[in-house]
Amino acid sequence: MKLKEMLDDVKMHEIDDDMRDLGLGGPDAADDDNAGLDPDFKQTPMITQVGKVLDSRGNPNPIKTVTTDDGKEHKISPQQASVIKMLLTTDKVKPDVKRAFTKDVQQADTLGMLLQAPNQDEMVRAFLKKYNPESVEKSAYA
Repeated sequence: MKLKEMLDDVKMHEIDDDMRDLGLGGPDAADDDNAGLDPDFKQTPMITQVGKVLDSRGNPNPIKTVTTDDGKEHKISPQQASVIKMLLTTDKVKPDVKRAFTKDVQQADTLGMLLQAPNQDEMVRAFLKKYNPESVEKSAYA
């Protein structure tokens, strides 16, 4: 072993020891793509899947499907993926509604309900009907 390699090795051990002393010895949570996500998801989180659909637009072989936790594969267009991403990330709904939707959209029934809508506006209406029914059915007398 050359002297330079030995010195580099000693320096790395010193840095590792210093990091452990600071309580930073383990892997960084920022390096984990799934940190903070629901560990109960069996498939890749839907936000990641729709992101890949959107990112692959214009590629020779774009991604055209997403898979729900119950193993069902669904055809999805970039426009539909865009609406689902917006619904997953909007700050216009309460956090508990967003949390419920994030879990529900991993299932075929909720995702299928959204994907069956004929256009983007109807997808949003279907979301509102399920998660905020009073916003859809407001009466002029209320």
